[in-house]
Amino acid sequence: MNKVRKAVGYVCEIPIPGTEMVISKETQLAKMKAFAERENIELVMVVEDSAYTPNFIERPGVEKILRSAGNFDAVLVDRVWCFSRKMAELKPFLEQIEAKNAQLVSASYLWDCVSQQVRHRYMGALAEKQRAVARAKTGARQCQVAA
Repeated sequence: MNKVRKAVGYVCEIPIPGTEMVISKETQLAKMKAFAERENIELVMVVEDSAYTPNFIERPGVEKILRSAGNFDAVLVDRVWCFSRKMAELKPFLEQIEAKNAQLVSASYLWDCVSQQVRHRYMGALAEKQRAVARAKTGARQCQVAA
C-alpha cells in the first residue's frame, strides 16, 4: 500500500476485559490526532460509535465508513481492538476498506496478536517507520537499564 495521506478516524469506548476500565473516546482521539500530526496525515473525518458491540460491522459508525466514497487512504484508530480482538472477525472489514484502496492504521504500537497481524498485513513505508520508532524506544530503554 502507498504512504497514507488522508485518513478517516474511528473511536468508540473500548472496555478492558476483566476490569471496570474503559479507554475513552477522548483519549483515543487525542492519540490519533498526535499520530496524524506526527505522520503528516490529514484526518478528513472522525466517526464515533457510542458503544462497543461484539458485532462491530453493524455499528452505525463502521457502516458509515464502509459507505464512504473512499476519499481516504486509511482508517485510523488508536488501537485495532476498537473493532475486534479476533482477526477472523476483522478480515471482512479489512477486505472492504482495501477495496477502497485504504488500510487500517493504528496510532498505538501494540504487541497483541491482532495488532501484529494487521501491521504485517501492511508492510509498507508507514509500518517500517513505526517499527523503527519502536526499536529506537526499546533501545533507549535498554540503555537506561544497562546504565
